Amino acid sequence: MDFNDVGFTVTTLDSYFQNINDRISFTSEGISFNQFTIEDEDNNELVLNGSLQTTDYTSYGFDLTVNATNFRAISSTKEDNEFYYGDLVLDTRLTIGGNIDNPVVRGDIKIKDGTALSVVLPQEDPSIADREGVVEFVDETSQRLAEMREMEETLNTSPLEGMDVSVNIDVDEEAELTLVIDEGNGDFLNLQGEAQLTAGIDPSGRTNLTGRYEFTEGAYEMSFNFIRRRFEIQPGSYIQWTGEPTSANINITAIYETETAPIDLLGNQLANLSQGARNTYKQDLPFQTHLIMTGELLEPELSFDIVLPDRNFNVSSDIINNSRAKLAQLRQQPSELNKQVFALLLLNRFIGENPFASEAGGTSAESLARQSVSKILSQQLNDLAGDLIGGVKLDFDLESTEDYTTGQREQRTDLNVGVSKSLLDERLTVTIGSSFGLEGPQQSNQQANNIAGDVAVDYQLSKDGRYRLRAYRKNQYQVALQGQIIETGLAFIITMDYNHFMEIFGKDPDEE
Repeated sequence: MDFNDVGFTVTTLDSYFQNINDRISFTSEGISFNQFTIEDEDNNELVLNGSLQTTDYTSYGFDLTVNATNFRAISSTKEDNEFYYGDLVLDTRLTIGGNIDNPVVRGDIKIKDGTALSVVLPQEDPSIADREGVVEFVDETSQRLAEMREMEETLNTSPLEGMDVSVNIDVDEEAELTLVIDEGNGDFLNLQGEAQLTAGIDPSGRTNLTGRYEFTEGAYEMSFNFIRRRFEIQPGSYIQWTGEPTSANINITAIYETETAPIDLLGNQLANLSQGARNTYKQDLPFQTHLIMTGELLEPELSFDIVLPDRNFNVSSDIINNSRAKLAQLRQQPSELNKQVFALLLLNRFIGENPFASEAGGTSAESLARQSVSKILSQQLNDLAGDLIGGVKLDFDLESTEDYTTGQREQRTDLNVGVSKSLLDERLTVTIGSSFGLEGPQQSNQQANNIAGDVAVDYQLSKDGRYRLRAYRKNQYQVALQGQIIETGLAFIITMDYNHFMEIFGKDPDEE
């Protein structure tokens, strides 16, 4: 049988396969495939080679290989298949042996960059859900019913006695997997990472999956009525399979960060402070809500934590220490911890003993207007500076915030200015920048920066800019020291683009 420019679409996968121009040979010894090639929509090839061995065309033995590189096996939408959809790009090196009663499959599959596959986790048995609410009355003595049952039994009978499948599956770090946990609410996990898995089916029909899928990035999006929150998956989180594919164990930590004031968190602990000192606790800090998922994939156990990360905050050390001490106390009181967790998730702030009153306040109309105007002015300044001085690049960033560091609410406006110039045929770049306080308080012992506050000099050691040398001087205010420090350094920078880690140590094909 000869094929001449044949193409077809697999409906459930919504994948179009094309450019089939080979031959399938039917002989007295069976059916043979000699480099039978199928191309996907991007002209990547899947090659089938070998034979189906048979003399009577009823019983078959298998001697086949299936090889593919960057082959797009699935390209579908939710309308095509409600349980899995998206793009699946893979490499395959498979061998198929055995016979029609007991096929044997071995090999390797690598899920590649370009994959973005969504899998909907079932909430209940789909076959039961489809028949829910359907009542059917039948006559058990009907001849037609007996004939239909006999036909159904014949159609459902298969000569296949068992399969022996064992396949190694590697997942590329750039491949994306989305697990739809609750389709009704829109909760899902979006994951990226590396995996080394082994999937199989034993002769009894039992499906198994073993291995670890460790994540480098991703997100968990959850919905509560009309409120959506996005948690960032932390590197090192994983899913571990040890048997049934749906009975995996998970250990995933995801973080939602909220800029809010700690005054309502500390509450009565601040009763003896002056009003000015209390007001310093109204300064927003980046509190992190940790969502920790452990246990089984389909029924995970959820726990929460609230953390104030280690950063250089623009507040006194007392505020930081008191906030962390209060969070440590909450961890011993799960009900109080959960109350503050849900306040952060729903209201983006802590709540005090009286949940209807908040000393932290909210974002005023004035503050919103000033922030919006700051963005507009920053863009306008950059547009105007684009052609102001030939050969010199100017960058402006105007930032407006509310500041409580002095004990009173004050508007703070800072203008960040950067000037850069390229020299020596763009091999040398000099960047000078600084931040100017236009409005609001100045931290104690903070210097008023001049235009040369921060300096960086970059020199391209190679023409393509891959290797660079950078000398820099940076001014930075340290709250812990209550003063200004100057950091000076020299850095060697290598910039490389690669798809596989080993390519870093190989030669550029253009240079060979």
